[in-house]
Amino acid sequence: MADLDDVLRALADPTRRELLRLVTRQPGLSTAQLAERTDGMTRWGVMKHLAVLRDAGLIQTMAEGRHRRHFPEKGALRPLQDWVREAG
Repeated sequence: MADLDDVLRALADPTRRELLRLVTRQPGLSTAQLAERTDGMTRWGVMKHLAVLRDAGLIQTMAEGRHRRHFPEKGALRPLQDWVREAG
């Protein structure tokens, strides 16, 4: 399960929040497809942000030939949801 501090660090960046939103709404998008949906970000820039999301346990990446497809990790936001519930 994802660690709360890792989740918060990953989601502190608005670009990563947007990438997670896109992956959650359309699971299986490729890196190139995600780059097309961001404002002027290169594929390499997207890859760096995806690595942070993956390291935080928020997404998983699967190879499909030369493409990498990205999927939300089920339950990854649970530590954040639990914290908000307890703090609120």
